[in-house]
Amino acid sequence: MAVVRDHEPPAALATVAVLLAPLSLWMGVIVPAADMARHVFLGAAFGIVGVLCGLRATRIAGRRRAVRVWAWIGTVLAALGLAMMAWQLLTFATGGGFPPPFWSPYARR
Repeated sequence: MAVVRDHEPPAALATVAVLLAPLSLWMGVIVPAADMARHVFLGAAFGIVGVLCGLRATRIAGRRRAVRVWAWIGTVLAALGLAMMAWQLLTFATGGGFPPPFWSPYARR
């Protein structure tokens, strides 16, 4: 039986990862004053989809160097946004027991 090849264009997935990564980063940078649940849900959704698209694009890119670089940029930025979101969530969940993020305006008390 012949091996089935992927038919999706890897550049499209890499572009999706790069477009969602700034949204994930932005959600990780801002500290919302209200509706924390929606903020965390949207930030996690953008970050997870960005990371998954970037990883999938690098897997099917083959020898296309530009696509792999583009996908890795999106993957790293989306993962950074997820890490920033997790830091904010830990600070919020512990009631300030976990140190606030250094990029937060409330970090210096």
